[in-house]
Parts: sequence; C-alpha cells; structure tokens
Amino acid sequence: MESRRSVSSAGARLDDLAAGLADQDSDLDALHEVEKALVASWEPQLLPRLEEHLTAAGEARNWYARAVLAGVLAETVGRAALPALVQAYSRDLGDDQDSLTTTLHVLAREDPAAARAFLVPWADHADPGVRRTAIWLLGFVPDSADLPMLTRAAADPDERIRSVVPGTLGSLGTASAGEVLVGLLLDPSEQVRVSALGSLGYAARAETLPHIRALADDQRPRVRAWVAIALGHFPQEERGRPDTSRVLNRLADDPDRYVREQAAKALS
Repeated sequence: MESRRSVSSAGARLDDLAAGLADQDSDLDALHEVEKALVASWEPQLLPRLEEHLTAAGEARNWYARAVLAGVLAETVGRAALPALVQAYSRDLGDDQDSLTTTLHVLAREDPAAARAFLVPWADHADPGVRRTAIWLLGFVPDSADLPMLTRAAADPDERIRSVVPGTLGSLGTASAGEVLVGLLLDPSEQVRVSALGSLGYAARAETLPHIRALADDQRPRVRAWVAIALGHFPQEERGRPDTSRVLNRLADDPDRYVREQAAKALS
C-alpha cells in the first residue's frame, strides 16, 4: 500500500512539473522544488510517462521544459536514458543546449560500447536531426571503423550534418581521416569549411598545411580568420616557415578586424 501511494505521489509530481513547465506564468522556484521532490521519490514505472512529457515538450518547442525534463531523466535513469536524450536533443528549438550537450557526452563516455551500439546505426537515421546528433556524439566515443560512414556523411546534402563531420573525423586522428577533412575545405558551406579548419588545426599535421594556407584567400572573413586560428595551433617551427609566415602576415593586414586579430595571435 505504501509503495502504491509513493508511485502515485511521484506520478502526480511528474505531471505537475510538466504542466507547470508548459505554463509561462509558473513560479520557477516552486517548479524547482517539485523537480527535486520528483527526483527524490522517483519510481522506475514512471519512465514511459517522463519520456512522453519530454517528447511533448519538444513538439511544443518548449526548450526550457525540454532542458528540465531531460535533466530529470538523466539524473534518475543515468546512461540508460541516452537514446531518449539523443532523440530529445536532436530537435532544434533554438537554444544552446549547453547542459544537455555536456550530459550526452558524459553519459556516452561512461559506457562507450553501449553508446556506440545505437549511435552507429543512428548515424544513418532517416531523421536528419537524429543523424546529425549521432554523428556528433560518436566523436566522443570514436572508432576507426567509423571512417566509411563519416566519408558518406561528408557528402550529405544537409549542410548541418556535414558541419558536425569534421569534429568526429578529428577525433579519429588518422591520416585517412585527415584526407577527408582536407576535402571538406572545398565544401560550399562556410560553416563546414570553418569546422574542417578547426579540426585540421587541432591535429596540426604538417601535410595539411598547404591546404589550410590555400583558404587564406577565401571570400568569407570568418573562414580567413579560422585559417589564422588553425595555423596558430601548429608548432612555432611550422609557423615560421616562409610559406606559412607569408600567409599569416598577409592575414595580419586583412580588411577584416577579426581576421587581423587572429593572425596577430598566430604570429605572436
């Protein structure tokens, strides 16, 4: 009898929390107290209902409700919640998702094999948002076997998917992954080129220098700035070579202030 009352009480708290999060006039401090009480009285039988509320928050484009309910799910269920959290994260609601981003890669790293068991097939998911999230998260549990999938993803028609590929390629740290990254420097998307420059700069492989320098004439100032940022990650010996120093000095005189600032940092 006591167990039944406990479940009923926890279920009521969950429903109260979801209803309050859907009401813009709710007292956030009071909702936080309900959230803490729900976590303290959690019952496993509530998982399907919590997942329903989380899905509903996404469908209502309520980013705050999603963040709170995802936090409850992660705290009460742990890494077993990862598939549901990935699906929740994959819907773009316009917020930065900082806390959920951290939660996802922390949980994935707790059990890489379990995470990869569903992330690898989801990297070819029909839903572009799920596909993008899976490819991004695989970068925290990398395996060289992912290279063929990442090579396909590098040619995906969706720019937002291509933009996460460089980070995951960079986590592989292989010459073959570097070759795919170099190819992405020619991508028509500014964001993809910037992402590729970021990963190539972090890897700082000498054979990629000519390809990085070639983007110093890119029409987009942000790309030119990231050329300087990428070159700044290379050892001083590489930055001091004539071809590289000429590029950095030219960028230091760029019409764009941000480009000049990044070139100055790379030259210092």
